[in-house]
Amino acid sequence: MSILATVLFFLVGLHLPKAFTLLYVALLVCAIQVRQSKLLTKVSLPAYWRWSFLGLSLFGIVYVTIMLYWGFASPDGSGLLDCISALVLPAGCFWVGLRLPLLGRATTTKLLLAYSLGSLLYVVAALLVARHPWWALGEIFDGEIATPWGVPEIVNVRSIEQNGILAFALLPSALLLAVKPVVPARAGAFVIGGAGLLGLHAVLSLNGRLGFLALALALLPLLPVVWQSCQHWPKSLTAAGLGGIVLIGAVIGRHPSVQRLLAEGFCDERFGIYSGFLQQLGHGLWGGHRISFSTFLCDGTTPYGFGGGVGRPLTMVHAVVLDIYNDAGFLPVVLLLSALLPALASIVRGFWSLSARGAWDWQWSVRWSWFVVLLTQWLFQPLLYGDGLLYYLSFLVLGLLAAEFALVCSKGNAEPQPQSTLSA
Repeated sequence: MSILATVLFFLVGLHLPKAFTLLYVALLVCAIQVRQSKLLTKVSLPAYWRWSFLGLSLFGIVYVTIMLYWGFASPDGSGLLDCISALVLPAGCFWVGLRLPLLGRATTTKLLLAYSLGSLLYVVAALLVARHPWWALGEIFDGEIATPWGVPEIVNVRSIEQNGILAFALLPSALLLAVKPVVPARAGAFVIGGAGLLGLHAVLSLNGRLGFLALALALLPLLPVVWQSCQHWPKSLTAAGLGGIVLIGAVIGRHPSVQRLLAEGFCDERFGIYSGFLQQLGHGLWGGHRISFSTFLCDGTTPYGFGGGVGRPLTMVHAVVLDIYNDAGFLPVVLLLSALLPALASIVRGFWSLSARGAWDWQWSVRWSWFVVLLTQWLFQPLLYGDGLLYYLSFLVLGLLAAEFALVCSKGNAEPQPQSTLSA
């Protein structure tokens, strides 16, 4: 059954035309597997789990209701399926995620890696289809790109890029596996490292920036480990390592995408959008896309409008919480944040504790990479739109991490093991 769940997560990552159907099947398979576990249905859950589950349930109801009221959602045709997903998946994915630790840490790691690999193959396929000829590896896409299968046939490059970022951010996990003296670990490092390099190619080809932020955050917990290890390395090896880092940075720095980023001085128009939107919050208390303003691009002269503003009009704030506020107002935002913040605080404390205790390993690194990718996507992308798969999966990962850290705290070690302390 665990193999079936892993295959399903891989197929969901591929973004096949029936990806949402596969997601529902994958959740059902995981739920059945949990129920059939020899450990029954008891697991040490975080104390706040009922509060978060209730908040997400109410969030789904209120959000869909208001979207229907404003006419931003429709109960007809395919719109009905979108409404059902928005209604049940946030709470449903969180509930399943809370119980996934019963399957064991190795199994849940495979699920995360399976989705990451599937999504990487999806973005690589998109690049192969969009390039003419397909081997034109230096071609860069900025704006829109063709999808390899499914609808819509043309999407914004950011909707594709997020699928490459997941694999790119897994590079630290490959480093931790590579230092293990056993062949299977090094083979895993080779696979994950190769996927990470393909993810880097995807980020560069799509002129992305968030991938580098996610990788930098993913590397942070490794700094204490590397620093302690360096104390025992020969000076020649340390010098070679630093030289290798400089060389890799110099090679990547010559890529046109990186050159463009450096030329722009790391300027990002999103911050101007956030500033203008926050100043107009009072106009959109009940949603309905009532907020409009104008700002400028990084050159300071080209107008950039939001809503009814002048210049190129935008309808999305490129931040999930603010996009929900723009659509449906403050009430669903309050419900969403009240559900998420306790879990987020617990998860961050858990990661900090693991790093401080030196209990970090490659599987925790996989989870941390997923966490920082989702965090950056929620903060800087309209993740709710497009196909929405990663948006809904974020609730699954949130539940998984919250439950795993509850187990770690109850057992006092870094290996979460299910136990019969609280009925699920």
